[in-house]
Amino acid sequence: MTQQGAPRDAPAPLERGAQNAAREPVGGAGDPAAQDGAAADVTAPRARTYRVGGYTVVELHGEIDIAGVGSVGPALDAATAGDEPAVIVDLRPAAFFDCSGLGLLCRAHRRAGERAGRMRLVCDNALILRTLRAGRMLDVLQPVATLDEALRAEE
Repeated sequence: MTQQGAPRDAPAPLERGAQNAAREPVGGAGDPAAQDGAAADVTAPRARTYRVGGYTVVELHGEIDIAGVGSVGPALDAATAGDEPAVIVDLRPAAFFDCSGLGLLCRAHRRAGERAGRMRLVCDNALILRTLRAGRMLDVLQPVATLDEALRAEE
C-alpha cells in the first residue's frame, strides 16, 4: 500500500525505531569505536542502575518517549520490585522526555508506594520540569536538582 500522492517506487518512511537503529553503532563490546564512546548514540534510550547508600539509582539516558520507554521500563520495574524499595530516578542524563516518560515515572512511583517504599526524582532540566508541571506531577514527585539532595531528603 502506498501513501496517497506518493509514487509506487518511493521509499516508505522509516518507523522511529528503525531510524534509531540506523544511528546505533554497528560494533559490539569489542569494537574500538564503541569502547571509546565516539560512536555512541546519545539519543538511544537506556537505563544505568547502581546502588548508593540504601538507594537504587536509575539514571535514564537518551530520548525517553513512546519508543524509548520499553528500553528503560524494565530497569524501573526491577528497582521498584520487592519490599520497601528505595529508588532514586535521575533524569539529568535524559536528552528528551515526554508524556510517555511521565507515565513511566507515575507507574514507578505507584509501585514503590504499594510496596511501602519510596521514590525520589532528580531533575534539573527546565523542559522536563515543564512536562512534570503540565502533568500535575511536580507536587507528587517533588524533584530535586542533585543526587546529593535526593540522598539527604527527609521522609
